[in-house]
Amino acid sequence: MKKKLILTAVIIAISTALFAQEQDRVTVPREKNVFVNPSDNEFMWKIGTSYAQGPGRFGLDISFNYVYNIDPVFTFGFEGDFFWINWKNKLEDINVGGGSVGASRNATTNLYTFPFFANAQLRLPFLKSKIYVEPAATIGLGYAFMFLSYSSEDKSGLNFYSGLALQGFGSIYYKIFSGSAVDFVFDLGYRYLPLNRKGIEIDMSGIIARVGVKVYI
Repeated sequence: MKKKLILTAVIIAISTALFAQEQDRVTVPREKNVFVNPSDNEFMWKIGTSYAQGPGRFGLDISFNYVYNIDPVFTFGFEGDFFWINWKNKLEDINVGGGSVGASRNATTNLYTFPFFANAQLRLPFLKSKIYVEPAATIGLGYAFMFLSYSSEDKSGLNFYSGLALQGFGSIYYKIFSGSAVDFVFDLGYRYLPLNRKGIEIDMSGIIARVGVKVYI
């Protein structure tokens, strides 16, 4: 009986201590959608245009980015892009009876390029209170793959190219109001993209200009 009383007293004492500790604990609510510690990660989606020196044309450029915040100034992340150029060449006119031009033979070419980068970015958040935007500078090293598709009435084919990829661009982040979960972003820079296939090179290097959004995940 004495042992039971002692055991009961110990259990009551432990329960009382745990309850008091729980009552004294202070819970600090974490502010959502705002950078508060280095563990916050971001996702960015951007769309715009890029220029390729080889074909001498602009094309559609779409970018997806995952960013890890080392601190409010330095970030590291990964980027996957899709760069598409399409054009048609008129090969020759087809004469139909009496020398009149009835139609033309055309060739269609598509360049589907997939650059992948590891990026390092420097941000200047302390300027936001002065100029209302947050400037940033990014450098990236990666690799790219490209499929060249061509077709005409009598010939078609698909070739594969690849090569080293480098990029550097400046960004501006803008938040409409302080409590928003979204930042708008604008990129302007240059991408070095010489792609090769069996000694044949197509230079896809050129300027990049994109707009998009950044959200915390």
